[in-house]
Amino acid sequence: MAMQPEIRYINAYVSGNVAVQPEKMPQKKSSARLPKARKQQKWLIQVDMVAVGGILAAFVLSIMLIVGLVQMNQAQREAQMYKEYALSLQQENKAMQDTYDASYDLQEVRDIALAMGMVPVEQAQHVTMQVVTPEVVQEPTAWESFWAFFLGMFA
Repeated sequence: MAMQPEIRYINAYVSGNVAVQPEKMPQKKSSARLPKARKQQKWLIQVDMVAVGGILAAFVLSIMLIVGLVQMNQAQREAQMYKEYALSLQQENKAMQDTYDASYDLQEVRDIALAMGMVPVEQAQHVTMQVVTPEVVQEPTAWESFWAFFLGMFA
């Protein structure tokens, strides 16, 4: 027997003389995957402001430390220079004192002073005097004055 074509009748509303065309069903894509082009990665460096501030503070403190060390070395050099200067002045003073002590004779000075009317300590008349100091009145402190004023307000 011969195959008969399958006949279907579509009962659809038709406007005018144009028949409505049924929509095409989307076709499935083939299962073969095509390689995708890779996106180029963008290098994005994020900056942490707290870290930048810390690095900046460390840099400033390092500079201050170096400046402080330089100033300390300079002060130590000046201190050493002044110590040497003081030592030289002491040596000069000692030399001048020796020259001064050698320039006069104590016995000669004593003889001249006795000739001018000096009285030796053993022959001098001693007078003892007693001095009475008046008692000092102690003034109140600032706190005592304030406290007295405060109590006077409520008395």
